[in-house]
Amino acid sequence: MKRRLLAVIISCMMLATTACGGTSSADSAATLEGATNSFMAKDAVGFEETAAESYDMDTNTTTDAGGEEVDLSEYDTSRKLVYNSNIRLETKKFDDDFARVKALVTENGGYLENNSTYGNAEYGSRSASMIARIPADKYQAFMSSVGDVGSVTSKSESVDDITSSYVDVQARLKSLNTKLARLQELEANAENVTELLEIEDRINDVQYQIESYTAQKKAYDDQIDYSTVSIDISEVATYSEVKADTAWNRFADAFAGSFAGFITFLQNLVIAIIYLLPYLIIIGIVIFIIVKVRKKKGKGPLFRRKKKEISKEKND
Repeated sequence: MKRRLLAVIISCMMLATTACGGTSSADSAATLEGATNSFMAKDAVGFEETAAESYDMDTNTTTDAGGEEVDLSEYDTSRKLVYNSNIRLETKKFDDDFARVKALVTENGGYLENNSTYGNAEYGSRSASMIARIPADKYQAFMSSVGDVGSVTSKSESVDDITSSYVDVQARLKSLNTKLARLQELEANAENVTELLEIEDRINDVQYQIESYTAQKKAYDDQIDYSTVSIDISEVATYSEVKADTAWNRFADAFAGSFAGFITFLQNLVIAIIYLLPYLIIIGIVIFIIVKVRKKKGKGPLFRRKKKEISKEKND
């Protein structure tokens, strides 16, 4: 607020001395340009030069955009790994195993980021889908424990190494903080309003970038500290049998699948007939009535057949 008030006072003084206004503006621009050039020259670790183009874990150095090596000994360069996994389970005791998985998440210091259930207990076809966040140091223990719940039908794991990106964010934050400190020094020594306002704009831009990279670093920390585990649970009457991938087993599975498909077709056919039965009964009644009416009027097929026989006898 004081700086803004100072700016207003200086502006009034500049308006009062209009005769010297043109010269003062030129001098101000030259002063600001000189200060900016001086600042950029002193900023050896510029924002654009801090991108970790290549990071060497052995030498603990990175190569900046200018091709020069930058010592990263002051940064956290430990390996940063992000674990993600997906596990599918079958269960005959849905309620118990579902509760057991949630208990395992809590016991290992994790939490459920997402949790959904589907289906109806009456038909025994319920399923659940969860996304659990587990502390990295408890990840292996949790995966071993959850594998004992029900029957595991599939399991996949992936590990992403984000060390280079993490070091890059640290380098950018250090550079931006250094730049912010120097801009604040220039702001304190600003000699006119134009210079002050331009420096403040640059400070706002740098502060915005610092906030952005700080948020990105927090997101990295969250991914590193807590592994993500997707868990799908399905309620079944019998567990899926895991067999060796042999020709005989494939033939047996194909025959079993074909027979099961035929049984399913018959079931669907019977169900379809049951659904259509009221309509078939109505259609049958209508046809029966039509036949009876035509028969009474002498237009039925039996009457026409008898008529033909009588005509044939007469002709003979």
